[in-house]
Amino acid sequence: MSKRVRDGDSEGRRTVLAEVSFSIERGELVILRGPSGSGKTTLLAVVGGMLSPTSGEVYLDGEPTSRLREAHRAEVRRRKVGFLFQDLQLIDALTALENVLLPEVPLHAVTRAREDRAMGLLRRFGVDHLAATPARSLSGGERQRVGLARALLFDPPLLVLDEPTAHLDDARTRILGDELVAMKAEGRAILVASHDTRVASHPAVTRVLVLADGALTPEADTPVGGRKTS
Repeated sequence: MSKRVRDGDSEGRRTVLAEVSFSIERGELVILRGPSGSGKTTLLAVVGGMLSPTSGEVYLDGEPTSRLREAHRAEVRRRKVGFLFQDLQLIDALTALENVLLPEVPLHAVTRAREDRAMGLLRRFGVDHLAATPARSLSGGERQRVGLARALLFDPPLLVLDEPTAHLDDARTRILGDELVAMKAEGRAILVASHDTRVASHPAVTRVLVLADGALTPEADTPVGGRKTS
């Protein structure tokens, strides 16, 4: 995917991402690293179709998205991208199940099939017994697993995770690593922005991208452990 995001011009605006170009294939787990302010969050938003680049193009599963109208882009995003935000963005007053079903709400009334899938995802992540529990009562690890279930509701080919281990201890980080391995094996493309060396050094990681000052550095696209990747 190639993209440039411009947050301005000569009158005080600035370039957030400049000439960033890379691709992620299904079955890859790619880590995005870089200091705070390097543009990682903006890059995730562009990759996932939440922002449009000023120049260049973004392709999601072979479909160009950058020039689509917002309503159409939102539909493509809903079908093709699962997001796990750093703050998880759960609605505290809703139950765990209702939070998983949130992506369904803009479309139409929730179907029984979709509710069954949501329950199945909660079961997969070991929190189905909390389906009727308000999100405000969940622990940090439980909230994250609900967020993962929501990200998979539409079975997207691309998962985008922003600092998923920021508030996890070593045990929960290992569990997340196992879950990422399983989702990678399902043929998804996974992009994870993380400062956490525990994540970047995971044996399932395909590549590490390094972002600095809005550009990929010469060390970007580095195969992990010296492995050559396509």
